[in-house]
Amino acid sequence: MSSPTSSSRRFFIVAGEVSGDHHGAALMAAMRQKDSSCQFAGIGGSHMQAEGMKLLYRAEEMALMGFWEVLRHLPFLLQAMRRTRDFIQKWQPERAILIDYPGFNLRLARHLHQMRTPITYYISPQLWAWREGRIATIRECVDQMLVIFPFEEQWYRQRGVEARFVGHPILEEVQPDISRADYLSGLGLDHRQPVLTLFPGSRKQELDRHANLFLGAARILREHIPRLQIVLGLARGLSSDMVPEDMQGEVVIPSSRPRLALRYADAAIVASGTATLEGAVWGVPMVVVYRVAPLSWWLGRRLVNLSHASMVNILSGEEVVPEFLQERAQPGPIARAVLPYFQDDAQREIVIKKLELVRQSLMAPVNEYEGSKSGTSAAEMVPPLNASQIAARNVLFGS
Repeated sequence: MSSPTSSSRRFFIVAGEVSGDHHGAALMAAMRQKDSSCQFAGIGGSHMQAEGMKLLYRAEEMALMGFWEVLRHLPFLLQAMRRTRDFIQKWQPERAILIDYPGFNLRLARHLHQMRTPITYYISPQLWAWREGRIATIRECVDQMLVIFPFEEQWYRQRGVEARFVGHPILEEVQPDISRADYLSGLGLDHRQPVLTLFPGSRKQELDRHANLFLGAARILREHIPRLQIVLGLARGLSSDMVPEDMQGEVVIPSSRPRLALRYADAAIVASGTATLEGAVWGVPMVVVYRVAPLSWWLGRRLVNLSHASMVNILSGEEVVPEFLQERAQPGPIARAVLPYFQDDAQREIVIKKLELVRQSLMAPVNEYEGSKSGTSAAEMVPPLNASQIAARNVLFGS
């Protein structure tokens, strides 16, 4: 990264998970488009690094989930916190931008507050799901809260935090430059035959817990659908040599652009997380599955205050896609839930229509136009801003 000049604007960003790396990179690009003097440092992944960010730590190093996993890596996390705090104190950014990742970011927020570094929290931690008491830290330390789910704006305001819904950055992905037929052909598959995509999660520990479970369900489905083609999508940071050997012989693993395997699937089995929203945006009928370490599950059951696990169902207020969590996550029930997506056109269409409503709920407010004026008709306005552009405008100009 080039040395900051006296007129440069410095921003420290923390995206401690793979999904946050995508959103952080899009925000950086939007900020630099509005002000080319922006300089970035922080914690992120390859996408943020490609946008010019100096990395203190990689998101893959920080992506730990569950009480036991965090406890085992506590010395590393404490060291990362000290190094991050010291770097910020020396580098003196004009603002810190925290992206989700509450276990680390909320502790960092208190240090930043003591250093009088302004804080934007972009992509809120899910306090409405569990540990609502953490809102005291946000209320005290965060001066700008930008949220990506429509209900979060009111939830925060009811609790004394001024928040703004900017739309969800997941809608920003451009149309792929390859057709479904060509993509599947490149994998050695026939686009005329049914395709089931498995997305076991973005962390290795998720792959370890879900791989054989997902494969077991897929094998049952193949008994009913002999020509079923099975694709395994691996997130960045995961590789095929991490996949169990018996699974490698039964699934196709894309070497690049694995997310298109979800986009072009007829149906999917997906680990609860960002991929469920991607599936909803693309209208892919799915079943949501998740397993964690027993201790993490035991604690979660006592702390989480939600009737659903996936954001698709939370946004819908009903179980649009079936969920199989922990001990309920068994191959047979999962397969039985997926089967109608291939055999019952009416049920499949109902699910797709409900997923479209989810997609629409994630869109930015209709008044978010660049340069719009009161009294200007929609036809006269330039295209609406996306979430990253709206967030960048708020970060840089406070509006």
